[in-house]
Amino acid sequence: MALTMAAVAANKGIALDRLSVCVESRTELSRSTVTHFVSRVDLGDGLTARERRILFNSARLCEVHKMLRGEITFEENLLGGE
Repeated sequence: MALTMAAVAANKGIALDRLSVCVESRTELSRSTVTHFVSRVDLGDGLTARERRILFNSARLCEVHKMLRGEITFEENLLGGE
């Protein structure tokens, strides 16, 4: 998320005085396991509302977010040994 915002800022010539992202996760175990991600984005001061929207939307639409949307499954395979 932070890397995506930094790349978009550089590409669009948006000068950042601060870029900080904190992501926390909460997992609820019930009939099914649900994990919530909470992101806090600090873009500092000096940006226009439009620049803030551009950077925030780039974070929300980054590739990691696309991978984490919808159902996620894990498949583990142990190789080698006897």
